[in-house]
Amino acid sequence: MVPTDTLSRLGRVSCVINPQSGSTPADAADLIRAKLSGLPDEAKLHVAGEGDLPMLVEDALADDPDTLIVWGGDGTIACALSHAGMTGPAILPLPGGTMNMLPTRALGGDYDWETLMDAALKGGRVRPMPCGEIVGGPRFFVAAMMGDMTRFTQTREALREGNLMEAAEIVHDSSALALRSNLHWKVPGQTLRKSTAVTVNINADTPGKLEVASVDPEGLLGLAKIGIEMLVDGWRNAEDVDLLLADQIEVTNSEKDRISLTLDGELREMASPVQFQRVDSAVKIFVPDLSQ
Repeated sequence: MVPTDTLSRLGRVSCVINPQSGSTPADAADLIRAKLSGLPDEAKLHVAGEGDLPMLVEDALADDPDTLIVWGGDGTIACALSHAGMTGPAILPLPGGTMNMLPTRALGGDYDWETLMDAALKGGRVRPMPCGEIVGGPRFFVAAMMGDMTRFTQTREALREGNLMEAAEIVHDSSALALRSNLHWKVPGQTLRKSTAVTVNINADTPGKLEVASVDPEGLLGLAKIGIEMLVDGWRNAEDVDLLLADQIEVTNSEKDRISLTLDGELREMASPVQFQRVDSAVKIFVPDLSQ
């Protein structure tokens, strides 16, 4: 399928289902099979077990479908998006994780899997989705966060799951409570800056540009205030966060040769420095027509 504003059908369908993700039901394969039973061509299902998820995605892509339905958490969906690219099929992401940032961003709203599937069977539109990428490394589709404050990602997930004690323990033990402006970063045409934390966000309404958010609070009280705002409402609405648009950004950990970061909520460590750039048309998304 090519990106178009014309209403399209699902066509030939393959599915990647990860029942190990946070909110994907154990009988997800049976539920999807029943939903797709009326298609002219039988859908091919690939269910994740203990095996290699990237290999499972590659097997699904080898089916040469028109649409690849991916039901799982953000990590599962990100894997499929990265492997498919613009040359692969359109991706229909179904929310099956804890945070579900990717399907919400890709589809323009927070919908349950059944609403999306029922609408998709009636038709949808194929649209390109941008991404960010670490030069020579992985892609991300919502945001990359760097610095000790990445520990707050774990806290927010614990809170959403109702684990108040776990959230409190993470904050208590977290190195995020140490005020260290150990991230040195630079965008083209500007001087070097220092921050406690940096995020690189991908927004559809800023083509060609990365949205860079930096945090360098004054004192523990300021850090605690930002941390609470992050837990409740995310980065962009927190006070004391500076925003700018940039073509590229390079971030260095001034204290170590490794840098802690999250890509779409998934914790990682990579060699420092890391360079980021944007790809405006990274993957095709099947967006169900929810107006019907």
